[in-house]
Amino acid sequence: MSFAVVLLSLFLSAHGFAATEITNVRHWAAPDHTRVVFDLSADPDYRFKSSDNTLTLNFSGTSLHPSLPAEKVIDKPGIRKILFQAAGRDKCVITIVLGPHIKTEVFKLKKFMDKPDRVVVDIIVGQAAVKEEIPQESVRVPSAKKRVIVIDPGHGGEDPGAIGANGTYEKHVVLAISREIKKAIDKMPGYRAVLTRDGDYYVSFSRRLNVARKTNASLFISVHADAARNRQARGSSVYCLSTGAASNEAAKLLANNENLSDIIGGVPDGEGNNQSDEIILNMFQTNTINLSKTYASHLLDQVGRVNCLKYTHFHEAPFRVLKLLDIPAVLLETAYLSHDEEERLLKTSRFRKKIASAVASSVDEYFANSSPAVLAADAEKTQDSSAEPQLKKTTEAKRPQVKTVTYRVKPGDNLNAIARKHETTLAALLKLNHIKVDDPLYVGRKILIEAGKIESGKLEATAGRSLKRYIVKKGDTMFSLAKSCSITVEELRRINNMSESDSLLLGQKIKLPQ
Repeated sequence: MSFAVVLLSLFLSAHGFAATEITNVRHWAAPDHTRVVFDLSADPDYRFKSSDNTLTLNFSGTSLHPSLPAEKVIDKPGIRKILFQAAGRDKCVITIVLGPHIKTEVFKLKKFMDKPDRVVVDIIVGQAAVKEEIPQESVRVPSAKKRVIVIDPGHGGEDPGAIGANGTYEKHVVLAISREIKKAIDKMPGYRAVLTRDGDYYVSFSRRLNVARKTNASLFISVHADAARNRQARGSSVYCLSTGAASNEAAKLLANNENLSDIIGGVPDGEGNNQSDEIILNMFQTNTINLSKTYASHLLDQVGRVNCLKYTHFHEAPFRVLKLLDIPAVLLETAYLSHDEEERLLKTSRFRKKIASAVASSVDEYFANSSPAVLAADAEKTQDSSAEPQLKKTTEAKRPQVKTVTYRVKPGDNLNAIARKHETTLAALLKLNHIKVDDPLYVGRKILIEAGKIESGKLEATAGRSLKRYIVKKGDTMFSLAKSCSITVEELRRINNMSESDSLLLGQKIKLPQ
């Protein structure tokens, strides 16, 4: 027997012939569960069994790395400690000592990019054991509901996102910015911000979107920090959902990267990609995407005042985290972690607060300058049913009787379109006709429209003011021009016969009130 064969024999015996090795263990605590992740050198062969107090994982053909301790104390919600034990030459047992919990979920994740094969254990503790992630609106009934703005810090936990040259993690930066955004929005009368995560843990796409649905959110803003191979790339950018192709190659690459978060962060079976709603998405989301674009323009305008912009116009791509049927949603890339100066800025409290202030201002500006279409889409979310009877009495006592006109429903009509066409709100349309939003709208049906109020008031802001011609300059937006003339964006569009989808082009001639 040669010397090399002897060495190989000694090596194999020392390592117990195990084909797989458990190399590391990590844990993350979320509001409703604690996650434990075991890294392995290859695809694991394991079985598990659970009782009230323990969860036991039995691995075959597997050894423990020498760096792993015999006992690791965790002491997080639902878990006390982890015990590691070899069970023969190529077997090992991991025992998780549990605290109070509802259930456990065990699943494996295959090797992907820089992530190894993993076994994931989620100990579900439920909302009762920790501070609630989503404040329950039913606990208190305010005199008037506030608009809920959902702020979504990207990545988290197993998914670090981009990493700067100086070791700055995107998941930490965007959480800090999102907390500042929440503070800024909560200070504004009539608004309340909710975070999809408020710690270093991963939240799946489906659960992020459920936060928006459960809170009847008026806006959803996903916050990120970009990275690129080109270290000179810099600036903030804003993205909307596209149900088709991306608007440019950079948006496509960004969406492809962001859409991998569930794979990297790890979600159980059934919580991952679900394509069953794609047809519904394409049929009903056109109006929501248009509203998202309107808000994206406001956001770009405000963010551009505190940081340079990568693009002066928002871009579109099929981001999974923006797939909400009836809630306007955008993705904000605050700055580039791969750019030395911007990485430094992202780490400063001053810059984070500037970005937060810009986001809060864009939210307020969006609703302050909203067209009837925006207000109609948001009417039911902000309406407080408990205050409706009193509101009705007050309104009817102060408001003069308005004239109505009759409109006959045409093919392709919907209530939002009718409200927008006649410059009224969906809520007013429903109330005047004593109908609900889901009532059938058949062709030929007669709909009453409040005409008197519109006819007497729609030219009020521009009455008595002559119009002048203006050539659009670099940096001009519909919002800045409307503001300079003390009119709404809707009025500016009407003066120039522009629709919501029309863009403002450099050098374009438009009309402005003197």
